[in-house]
Amino acid sequence: MKPDFDAALDAHFAAIANRDIGAFKSHLTLGNILYTVVQNGHAFTTPAETIAIHEEWFKAPDWTWTGSVVHKVVGEDMAMALVRYTYQPDKETTPFETWLVYVFQLQEGAWRIVHDQNTALDFHAFARASGL
Repeated sequence: MKPDFDAALDAHFAAIANRDIGAFKSHLTLGNILYTVVQNGHAFTTPAETIAIHEEWFKAPDWTWTGSVVHKVVGEDMAMALVRYTYQPDKETTPFETWLVYVFQLQEGAWRIVHDQNTALDFHAFARASGL
């Protein structure tokens, strides 16, 4: 029986919001390639790189992240979710919104992320908040 894709998304969102790196890692591909494209266009290409940037990010104590699914497509062994999320680096910084596309593949009975693409809706706000 195929696992519930909505439950997989909810678990991944909770891992991010709760800064739970163990849960976050459990949602990533079992393969050696994972493209994670961030707002400035840089592409990380391995699960290890994606884990490393999230480990660093999760150490920051003041940010908030809230995502909602705008659109999804679920197939037999592949699924895609278009997410719009609001991110606030700290209480003093104005929140900004970003598009996020996750592509999941069914691997060993679980939905796992095989591609992660971020696009800032307001790149200038993202750049200011990121110190770019």
